[in-house]
Amino acid sequence: MAHLTWINNTALNPTNMNKLTQEDDLKPSSSTFNSTTGRTITHNYGHTNYQVIINPTEDPGGNLGEVWFSKAANTVTIYNSGSHTGAFDYVIIPHA
Repeated sequence: MAHLTWINNTALNPTNMNKLTQEDDLKPSSSTFNSTTGRTITHNYGHTNYQVIINPTEDPGGNLGEVWFSKAANTVTIYNSGSHTGAFDYVIIPHA
């Protein structure tokens, strides 16, 4: 699962001081919309202190509706109010 870690480095080198570093890869994962039934994605973080970024990857033809998600400690469920069941990319970023 992609996530970021904040590094506090007291060295004066600007390339490594107080920067975000990539611990896994920040390439998005993919899934498909499943309307108001939702699509559950497992992340196993063990808490709900995270952000979810969702981007549709195909034209929904006006049928996507509103998009929202419901957080749980080890999963997140993505919903859409329309009938579109096409693909989306997502990234889940835990907070400190």
